[in-house]
Amino acid sequence: MGQLPPSGLAEYVRRWGVLTIVLIAVLVRLAVIVPSFGKLDDPDRYLVVARSLADGEGFAVNGLPTAYRPPLYPLLLSVLITMLGEDRLAWGVAGLHLVAGAGTVVLTAVAARRWGLPPGRLLLAAAIVAFDPVLVAQSRAVMTETLAAFLVAATLAALAEGHARGAFWGGIGFGLASLCRPSLLPAAGLVVFAALATGPGTAWVRLRRASLVAVATVMLLVPWAWRNAWVFGESVWTTTHGGWTLALANNPVYYAEVLDGPPGAVWSGANQKRWFDETVHEVEGLSQPRADRKIRTMALRFIRDHPRDFVRASVARLERFWGFAPAGAVYSRAIRGVTLLWTVPLWIALALGLTTRRDLWRWPGVAAPAVVLALTAVHSIYWTDMRMRAPIVPAIALIAVGAQTSLLSVSRLREIHASRSVN
Repeated sequence: MGQLPPSGLAEYVRRWGVLTIVLIAVLVRLAVIVPSFGKLDDPDRYLVVARSLADGEGFAVNGLPTAYRPPLYPLLLSVLITMLGEDRLAWGVAGLHLVAGAGTVVLTAVAARRWGLPPGRLLLAAAIVAFDPVLVAQSRAVMTETLAAFLVAATLAALAEGHARGAFWGGIGFGLASLCRPSLLPAAGLVVFAALATGPGTAWVRLRRASLVAVATVMLLVPWAWRNAWVFGESVWTTTHGGWTLALANNPVYYAEVLDGPPGAVWSGANQKRWFDETVHEVEGLSQPRADRKIRTMALRFIRDHPRDFVRASVARLERFWGFAPAGAVYSRAIRGVTLLWTVPLWIALALGLTTRRDLWRWPGVAAPAVVLALTAVHSIYWTDMRMRAPIVPAIALIAVGAQTSLLSVSRLREIHASRSVN
């Protein structure tokens, strides 16, 4: 058998390397899913909405229309319920999350290749997505992080194509991601600005690609906004949950128990439930959009009256969002240790990637830091914990592996050695 040319060898390594990482990623997620298989942990009640959809009652809870949660994930769950029934639903959810997890790995690799990253760095980006502890842990819960990460990876892969078609499909990705996790909508806005403000391209080229991203994003949101206008009498473009998440992170009880509480304090239990019940009583009888606005107004008033505490709380939220390890009050020492060992070098690489690679701040690479910065800004104000960063792991991986350091250049040295060996 003849030897492969250098380009063929690189492609061989890339394909089989990605396939291997995908298979290991599936096995790692199975290891997390299997111990609690069948329990269907559904803290945000997505299955309640999904069952309503499957029964033909639309997006509803207890027979009442709702826009409290974004529509995409319960819509997919409703398809699983219809196709598999309740008895095999756990298999369907596990399958959905495994496919989404594997797809996230592949799409991150596609984005890395379109960025022009060499095979070694491409495989490293895929591996980061495959094994990130936060992303892996979320695969076991009936929550949106796994699907959102897949959509972010798909969006970055589309945008990395670099041309008008990529901008359009990237906007489609942002629209779907926003219908999965509305906190990603500001990322779409920042990417639109980046597409307009950064090169390459003339002013007309930049305007066209920014417009394509924006129009495609909004196009995906219009049907949901129209449905909400028909049901509630006013447009709701994302959810009626935003005011709640703002107030959940900015209220006197939270500040007293977490901000001014003992280190590592986690807000849960009776006091959180009491605050929630009292807040529900405040908006009793109001429609969901009006209730959400009232709660948002309450939170903004509290922030206005406590500006210094709000700044302190925002810093604390950023510490939680970008934390090296999860809360000790919830997770074991072993889990915290593994997460710490994973996160410290990744954050160092991320910082180097942000500061040492100049072309990162040009289109289309700039989309990745834009997504990271936008979600960080959102969770400096709203309720947050470490799992909230799971959707941007693909962007983190792409930035981190692009760091211009000798450590990450080992793969390049190996490629040069392989090329010389072939010749």
